Amino acid sequence: MGGNGEAGLRRAVRLGDAYHPLRTTLPWLRDAAQRLKAVAGELGRPAPAFAPRIVLRLTGTPVTGPQRRAGEGTIGQIVEDLGELRALGADTVVLDSVRRSTPPRRWT
Repeated sequence: MGGNGEAGLRRAVRLGDAYHPLRTTLPWLRDAAQRLKAVAGELGRPAPAFAPRIVLRLTGTPVTGPQRRAGEGTIGQIVEDLGELRALGADTVVLDSVRRSTPPRRWT
């Protein structure tokens, strides 16, 4: 189950085998991993697996700043990101190399 909002996280705890947040920052993912455990405790359910999708955007120089998404930057930064995600409990990480120049389509 995916999504970056509270509803998606709760849905993953109630119904899913894994929580799949999408293309966001490491601080956000740290909070989400903790929130996942907290919501599972509140609902009396086991926490689903943590399986984030991160961008894969390799750069020649480090990417800095609070808006740097996990998977963006030098190979060293990306390796560190993957190590941190593993420490947060992710045993699966999807690397998304698709670069969008326009937002994804919404189904109506």
